[in-house]
Amino acid sequence: MDLLAYHLVLPAWATILLAGLAGLLLAWGFQAAALWLMFNPQEFKGIRIPLFRKLGLHQLGLEGLGWQGLVPHQRKIMAEIAVRLMTHKLLPLDEMIRRIPAQGLSDRLTPPMQETADHVLREVMLRHKPTLWESLPSFIQSAVSTRVRAIVPGVSRQIILDLQKKPAYYLSLKTLVVDVISFKPMLIVDLFKKAGRDPMNYLKRFSLYSGLIAGLIGGVLYVEHLKWYWVFSVVGILGLLLNKLALESLFFHPNHGRIRIGKFTGFFFRAQNHIAELFAATAARDILTSENIVLALCRGPNSKNLSSLIDYHVQRAIDLESSGIKPLLVTFLGAEEWRLLKRDAASIFANKLESHLMAARVYLGDSLRIEEVIHERLVNLPPLEFERALRPVFSRYEWMLPLIGASWGSLLAGLIHFL
Repeated sequence: MDLLAYHLVLPAWATILLAGLAGLLLAWGFQAAALWLMFNPQEFKGIRIPLFRKLGLHQLGLEGLGWQGLVPHQRKIMAEIAVRLMTHKLLPLDEMIRRIPAQGLSDRLTPPMQETADHVLREVMLRHKPTLWESLPSFIQSAVSTRVRAIVPGVSRQIILDLQKKPAYYLSLKTLVVDVISFKPMLIVDLFKKAGRDPMNYLKRFSLYSGLIAGLIGGVLYVEHLKWYWVFSVVGILGLLLNKLALESLFFHPNHGRIRIGKFTGFFFRAQNHIAELFAATAARDILTSENIVLALCRGPNSKNLSSLIDYHVQRAIDLESSGIKPLLVTFLGAEEWRLLKRDAASIFANKLESHLMAARVYLGDSLRIEEVIHERLVNLPPLEFERALRPVFSRYEWMLPLIGASWGSLLAGLIHFL
């Protein structure tokens, strides 16, 4: 029996029903495959062809005979979005650093810094005047050490206060985030994949209804003996419009425009709390950790400014403490030797600061409350601002969804013609 004969023996209701079932399966299959290909594979699989990059096809994940997920391929852009969101919208640096109580942190830094002061005193004196220091009675050495330890709390507190006045001068939060993401390139991809899981499942469920509707309508048109090109056009355009509707319904909020559909709110906004939890957890546990902040402060591009700040306060404290006998010390040691002594003392303090701050990282983490703050702010963002903050992640690929709808709609029209 040829295809034409098969058409003749199928009752109209069976043709329509089969067309609906075919539309349902096609739409879901295309949607699921397209969403999977957005994130997989994470690295390019296939043979690279330089011409593709010259033609700009690499922007679509096409670098040759193969494929790389669109989001992993654009992970640098995804990282830039995450950086802007974290460092400007949710957690400005000034506010973050000023949340740390200066006195509380100073109290925790003082004991290890006092131990460092003992070490500095002995090392500097042995380096510059070993005979003099060793010849001093122990009670005099102890008295000098006690005086030096006494100035440590004030120095540590003043360093923290000055750091809080101009935090961007000493710490580049953007560099911190970029460095962490560069070291863990899939971190942001995994974050956006987790954040988009529920919205993507919504789109797949929506495709079931879209495919069924398009298939039923296409079946009716075919049963009514419309020309094949009309069926092809109508079902193809219907697939495009239904996928466009799926996208718009995902980001639909009744406060955004004049249209209201009862209490219907797009899934993107219904998942706001869940997305906020994921984003806050990733930011606090993998990126803006207290360890990473300390490392960025002590080793980052602005660490020289911090060293200069420590140098200034340590040398100033030494000058103030020795102000009564400074002329005598300068005469005895020599002006150049006195300057080198102070510089060496400040240098040792600066080199030890990282280990001191690391010892206080639990207190820093508790003071910063990064996960709590980011979650709270994302959850409390008005719907329009929440969309503006995170929709750029999806908007780069939104044009593809209607195109996918047109593709499965066109294929469905072809299948209906052979039912």
